[in-house]
Amino acid sequence: MSTPVTTPVVRDLSQASRVQQAISVLGAPNTITVLRTLDRNGGQLPTYGFGDAMPWMGSKLGARLAAMEEGGLVSRSRSGRASVVSLTEAGRDALRIQVPVTRWASAHQGVPSTGTGPGAYTAQALATVNRVHAVATLWAIASEGEPVYPSEIQDMVLAADGPHPSSLYQRLAQLQDAGLVVRSGEHRSYMYDLTEAGRELLEPLEAVAQWAEHHIPDPAQPLTAPVPKPVPAAARPATPSPVSPPAAAEPSPAAKAAARANAAAIRSTTALAFSHEPAPQAAPLTTGHAAAHRR
Repeated sequence: MSTPVTTPVVRDLSQASRVQQAISVLGAPNTITVLRTLDRNGGQLPTYGFGDAMPWMGSKLGARLAAMEEGGLVSRSRSGRASVVSLTEAGRDALRIQVPVTRWASAHQGVPSTGTGPGAYTAQALATVNRVHAVATLWAIASEGEPVYPSEIQDMVLAADGPHPSSLYQRLAQLQDAGLVVRSGEHRSYMYDLTEAGRELLEPLEAVAQWAEHHIPDPAQPLTAPVPKPVPAAARPATPSPVSPPAAAEPSPAAKAAARANAAAIRSTTALAFSHEPAPQAAPLTTGHAAAHRR
């Protein structure tokens, strides 16, 4: 009996920035390797113990541990004259992303150029999408289930954030170079779809999304939701019975395709300037004060 194929979850695009933040926290070089080292040592290790476990870190270890503590992955304390590093709940949970991410990297990427073991594969895979709007762009394409025009992706991804639309083309070009999306059509009528590697990346991204859901504050929600004041029953206006408008005739598939192509051509001519030339990249996302707000 054949095994049913499950379609990975494509989450609400409003959560994409949260997942992008998680990728920045988890994807820094040696982060997963530090977590694995702590896990193999019962969740705690004196700082000097990393010298034997990770000798290649050298003087970079202190900065990496400080960043991981800021991200809520580890905590540091004193035990006599020694500094002890401990796994937090967030750090222990982060190890759950390792299997799906490493499996994907092994299937779709080469051997890491730096580092060894699963941690290096994880860092390499997450670095591929550790760019602003990368997750949102992949999710937007996946949500349509068919090739989409850049202007349609822009409406879903960039409309609320305000960057120039040309930055979307830069992101699409980078994802294309990484083998995650494929471009078809001609100039001013380009369409983009996920490659096999891009579709299979949705499963590891879901694992990252589940971790972010528990350990990264939701940027779309205030930290403290206001409590609505109850309205007395007498003061509530009567709600009129809804009147359903007559249903509009459903356009044919050919009419839909023509409308999409026409809209994309107009948007491309008036707003979207295509270029595959490298553009200045925003600095990698930082955790800010995630440690103060994690659950």
